[in-house]
Amino acid sequence: MKKNLQQKIPIFDLNLSAFQHLHGNTPKLELQGTRVIFLFNPDDTFYRLSGLYNSNTPVNIIDYVNAQRQLRAMMLAMKGGQK
Repeated sequence: MKKNLQQKIPIFDLNLSAFQHLHGNTPKLELQGTRVIFLFNPDDTFYRLSGLYNSNTPVNIIDYVNAQRQLRAMMLAMKGGQK
């Protein structure tokens, strides 16, 4: 039996996920119990942006906060749908 499913990288950190989202690498969200996790494709874009995040690359704070808000809204919408 062949597995054609590409593994996703689970991220629990909203800040890293917002940085990725800000730069166009939008995660897929998945509800696991009561937690929402961010799933990213294991590609060059993810690793390049993670390196930039870890090296404290400057970003526009307003855009970054907006990316955080968008992800939080998506998280809340997902959690609200679990009832």
